[in-house]
Amino acid sequence: MRDVATVAGVSTATVSKVLNDRPDVGPEVRQRVLDTIGRLGYRVNTVARGLRSRTTDTIAILTDDLEGIFTTALMRGVEEAASAYDVSVLLANSYGDPEKERKHLRRLLDRQVDGLIIMSGNRVRPRSGPALPLPDTPYVFLYEYGMSEPVPSILPDDCGGAALAAEHLLDIGRRRIGFINGPASWEATADRLDGLSATLRAAGQPLDPTLVHHATTWSPEDGYRLTDAMLTRPDPPDAIFCASDDLATGALAAIHDRDLTIPGDVAVVGFDDRSLAVHQRPPLTTVALPLLEMGRVAGQRLLSAVNGADQHHELIKVPCELKVRASTAP
Repeated sequence: MRDVATVAGVSTATVSKVLNDRPDVGPEVRQRVLDTIGRLGYRVNTVARGLRSRTTDTIAILTDDLEGIFTTALMRGVEEAASAYDVSVLLANSYGDPEKERKHLRRLLDRQVDGLIIMSGNRVRPRSGPALPLPDTPYVFLYEYGMSEPVPSILPDDCGGAALAAEHLLDIGRRRIGFINGPASWEATADRLDGLSATLRAAGQPLDPTLVHHATTWSPEDGYRLTDAMLTRPDPPDAIFCASDDLATGALAAIHDRDLTIPGDVAVVGFDDRSLAVHQRPPLTTVALPLLEMGRVAGQRLLSAVNGADQHHELIKVPCELKVRASTAP
């Protein structure tokens, strides 16, 4: 800054005012300082500034991502929220290893990040607190939730998403609705079954329990097998709701192999809105997880805490969206 001030013929205080976009600098002086900065290649020492201000304008995402299915959209949402405040985002991955999480937390705290988003990469589930105590660093959970930590957890509204699918199938006149759910050990499967059952029951069309199946995996193979079994019944379903797009991909194949029409004979709805959904034959109606918006909300809540807002334990459920395509609406 002294070098810039000397060459520009101003004080270091004026250079500081220009760098901080203060209004009390004339336009000619401001431009002279900026030209000098560009000519000399001066860059603000953000580490030194952070030591003085006790902030670094940096937050971090610590994920346990093993598969990468949803992580990119979640991270993009966080980055969009952070960039609105000119805050940078770092990424670290523990791959679900508590020791790796501890090491990453030490490094991030050493870098004096202003806050942390602790994120799951592929499923909602409870978790213990961070692997290191964070008494002075704000944090939030994203796509997972803490059991007792006094911080918010940002989750998708799986129950509400399933209700959207049920309402849509009723609206197009379907009454025998089969449901292929995912593995029973996943929290999302219970929420999606609850949303479907409650909506059908409220409409006077209760779900037939014999048309509800739990797959052992989320694979298309399970979707194919369970759909084929339902279609062999004397009273087959006229619609099948699948708890994932992968399961729905298998369901579509099984219906095609029986020379049935979609949606004429059987309508199909998936869940997640994976990139594969729009490329199915026909394109798949599906419930879109609000991943981008969840990331934005997590970033906004974290930055509010960084700026002094109080935090407390709460589950924030972000609404899903129904994407209607040709598997239900020709």
